Amino acid sequence: MREKMKQAVIVLLACCLLLGIKSQVTATEVTTTANNAEQTTAAVVPPGFTGVYQLSYYKNGQPAAADGWVEYNGEFYYFYQNRALTGWNYVKDLSGGKKVYKYYFDGDGILSQNLFKTFGARIRKEKLKIFVNLTTHNVTVYLYDSKKKDYIIPAKSWVCSTARDGKSTRKGNYYLAKGTATKWFIYKKSKPYHYYQYKVKIRGTNMLFHSEMYSGTRKNKLVARTYNGLGTNQTTRCIRSQCGNAYLLYRIAKENRHSIPVRIYRDKNKGPFGKKTLANSGGRVKSGTKYDPTDPALTNYKKVY
Repeated sequence: MREKMKQAVIVLLACCLLLGIKSQVTATEVTTTANNAEQTTAAVVPPGFTGVYQLSYYKNGQPAAADGWVEYNGEFYYFYQNRALTGWNYVKDLSGGKKVYKYYFDGDGILSQNLFKTFGARIRKEKLKIFVNLTTHNVTVYLYDSKKKDYIIPAKSWVCSTARDGKSTRKGNYYLAKGTATKWFIYKKSKPYHYYQYKVKIRGTNMLFHSEMYSGTRKNKLVARTYNGLGTNQTTRCIRSQCGNAYLLYRIAKENRHSIPVRIYRDKNKGPFGKKTLANSGGRVKSGTKYDPTDPALTNYKKVY
């Protein structure tokens, strides 16, 4: 009996020793992998690199302190305690104003400047409000924040044109007349007629949202001269946008079940995404161009909505 117990103890000790060796091997492998990852990360940041990498800010190849808004490679990040934010966050206005907005940052820390693209069609059905700034010639769509009970979630901003006399696009608080959304609008008071895509009326007024001007009801009839005038006072009273953005408002009018407020105002503040111009929204088109490059009907259109 004693001999059997002695053999059992020996076997048990051998097993424990074997498990201990396996544990040591596993621990060593994990450490090596971690060290390799650290070495790989360090190698990716080249000497002299200044910018954002893996939610951290580097200056001249070394980790550096960062706080607040940082622009890198045309994208915006918001740093808090030296780390770029991700997801939904309440932070101060990108343009330097005092107001706090609820912004969305993707997994790389990049600010989303188009929630309709980031989250898809469902955003068009959310409770929202349209702002038109006559000073900056920008349209901005805000979503409603149920926590703060205010329209403080910037969804998208874009360049627009308003009245050439500087006053016929009237300041005030209105609503979108959703039932007036049509694919084409013909302005018959002009000779020859003027044609526009994706019209939606502003309730109780003669003001409309629509695309830039065409010389007929065909998509290859764009008037390049007026397209290149986006961002200026050039309309009778309406609010013109690139076709892709006019189409976005058209889809909102067709799909959204909520009342949609429209505020037209003047303010020097550049807005929650900074001032949008034609130059930073695809640029001018060549004389004689017949298609709006943002028209979603095109095969290779510039997707702005």
